[in-house]
Amino acid sequence: MASTFQAGGLASGLDTNTIIDKFVLLRSASLTQLQKNQAGAQTKVSTLADITSKLAALQTAARALSSGGVLGATALGKNSAFTAVPGTGAVAGEYSVQVQTLAQSAKARSQAFGIDGLVRGGTLALTVQGQSYGVTIADGSSLNEAAAALRQSGAPISAVVLNDGTNLYLSISSVKTGFPVGGAAADALSIVETSTGTAGQPLGATLFQPAQNATFLVDGLAFTRQSNQVTDAVPGTSLTLAAQGGPAENLSIAYDSDATSAKLKTFVDAYNAVMSVVQKQLAVTPQTDRSATLSGDLSMRSLQARLQSLVSSTVGTLSNVRTLADLGVKTNRDGSLQIDSSALAGAIARDPSAVNAMFSTAASGLGDLTTTLADAFTRAGDGILTVRSKSLADGVREMDSQATRLQDALDAYRALLVAQFTAMEKLVSSLKNSSTFLTAVSNNSSST
Repeated sequence: MASTFQAGGLASGLDTNTIIDKFVLLRSASLTQLQKNQAGAQTKVSTLADITSKLAALQTAARALSSGGVLGATALGKNSAFTAVPGTGAVAGEYSVQVQTLAQSAKARSQAFGIDGLVRGGTLALTVQGQSYGVTIADGSSLNEAAAALRQSGAPISAVVLNDGTNLYLSISSVKTGFPVGGAAADALSIVETSTGTAGQPLGATLFQPAQNATFLVDGLAFTRQSNQVTDAVPGTSLTLAAQGGPAENLSIAYDSDATSAKLKTFVDAYNAVMSVVQKQLAVTPQTDRSATLSGDLSMRSLQARLQSLVSSTVGTLSNVRTLADLGVKTNRDGSLQIDSSALAGAIARDPSAVNAMFSTAASGLGDLTTTLADAFTRAGDGILTVRSKSLADGVREMDSQATRLQDALDAYRALLVAQFTAMEKLVSSLKNSSTFLTAVSNNSSST
């Protein structure tokens, strides 16, 4: 708190403001140290929160590789009737794919309307993909108003007005291609119109393009799907059917070390993010502010050891590829991980199934091991970092109370000093006044 004196020492000539500030500063050393310790504890809490977040990211990365696989694959060559995108669970192999028909939407169109033509009022009973919907058309509506009523019905359809330069037409189509497998094409879109009005003319919508499902062969096996986007025919691979009626084409899927490396890198990057913070906390130098780091905290040493153990762990059920090192994941001198692309390619060539099993194997796989590690440190209630963070946060709150008490004591001490120096100034001023009076009386007596 600043001195309350605005012009100290007017009587005594002393700089009482500065004197009081110096006295208060000498007594505030304990508060200054407490505030430094509190700031350091808050920094530790923030660091623990950062590590907790990064451990969660590491756990997420490991789980994704455990459930989705590490192996990446690519489709070799080009196909004209379809495109193939290998994804999670794709298996290297050769497949014969022949596209017989492409899926298409059911489409209907109204009769021709003049530019100013009106639609006769009534109701439309729609069946779209096997579901029923009712639409009411106001008598004397414009074609655009009728299209809006259809769109607002909630039916999964597109309704637009087309202009060929002479007439207007209301075009209605199912949003989805094809029709429910096992059902009938008519289930995709049907329209029954009941006219009750008198103005204008009925829509008279009729089907001009029936719904059609995609049909294709994979290694001679027949498939029927409602869409041209197919994800469940070739394992782990998405097919987009593009042209129908052509000959069978070869689909070649091969394991891709670059794609595998990209997947594995998500785990490596997440691991390095955690280890980087831990190593920074443990790297003590003469300039290290120990009050603001976790250098002496047992939780950091424990986490460092567990992370290193995770990297060196062996998946017991595997033979040719059992550790991250076998996958080409090397440990640098600073504790970070790095992928050796050549070693990874060799691991894929030796035992591709083991690459995925490194993470997916129950109990001993890196997916479960990483989850166990993350839970041990971050679990609510009893996680090692959770408990340590709570302890530090409780300490910060206690230091808040201590700081308040110390500040109150300093404020009281300053107030006492101000009162004492004020009294002194008044006394000095009084003595000076007395001295001046006596001097004046003495001078008057001498002159007479």
